[in-house]
Amino acid sequence: MAGAKSIIIWIGFVIMLGCASSQPQSSSHHAVLHDGDWYMEEGINAFARNDYDRAIMLWENAAPLLPRNARLLNFIGLAQLRSGHDGKASLAFEKAIEFDPGFAEAYNNIGYVMFRQRQYDQAMEFFQRAFAIDPEYVEARQNFKLALEASSGNLDGWAFTLAEEAVRTEDLDQKIALFSHALEVDPNSAMIHNNLGVALYYNGEIQRSVSELQRAVEIDPGLAEGFNNVGFIYIDLAEYAKAIEQFQIAVDIDPTYIVAYNNMGRAFVKYGEIDRAIAVWEYALSIQPANRIAQRNLVKYQNDQ
Repeated sequence: MAGAKSIIIWIGFVIMLGCASSQPQSSSHHAVLHDGDWYMEEGINAFARNDYDRAIMLWENAAPLLPRNARLLNFIGLAQLRSGHDGKASLAFEKAIEFDPGFAEAYNNIGYVMFRQRQYDQAMEFFQRAFAIDPEYVEARQNFKLALEASSGNLDGWAFTLAEEAVRTEDLDQKIALFSHALEVDPNSAMIHNNLGVALYYNGEIQRSVSELQRAVEIDPGLAEGFNNVGFIYIDLAEYAKAIEQFQIAVDIDPTYIVAYNNMGRAFVKYGEIDRAIAVWEYALSIQPANRIAQRNLVKYQNDQ
């Protein structure tokens, strides 16, 4: 689902496999010297394979070669976190922030550690710092909202654990089962309904998907991602006017929601209103000038006129 995204996105780290080194490891018994970038990219490869111990080892080897590298410290923190070492992860994220006080992802990630430890007030403080640095950091805003719910007793801890496991698993049937189980524990979680709806969409269960997403926005009328996801499905169903309406609601809630603007432009094209699509993408670029989807669509449809 282009533009549909799981709401429970805690970790500000995306594995870019296309950037990873393709250099094979040496089978020689002789020591081979590598630079810091090699260790960095090999660590990314190991992390992508869920081999967190090896990722930590490689990134720690990179550390003396890439001194004061906040991105590297953030990587180490993520691998420690995935290994269940919250304390070591927190120290790595703190060091990343020390090296780069403007590193929004590191603030988000340490906020996640605080959330796991049920220190909700501290978690909210770190999430706030993250989106203060980057006002377009949607994940940090969602994480703040989730921590706020938890601090007020409106989020069941076991339901969250099940939902988090569902986000991480690759098996679609298991995702659906875990989200469904989480909703048995906490039937009023808008974010879990949203994520179940996305999983059902990928599984080809369109009507159930729409039902879950609509339930999500009924529970939380401020859930921009839910409206965006409903709109995306309406495009699939060729109900373009309904899709545009959903995207408009999403950007009214979050005027910086670039994904929804891009999807709205696509819906206008399908609806035959190219000029309005172009206007939407131009507006999206006024918010985020480097957005490649809006750039590409703008060039394509301006040239076609």
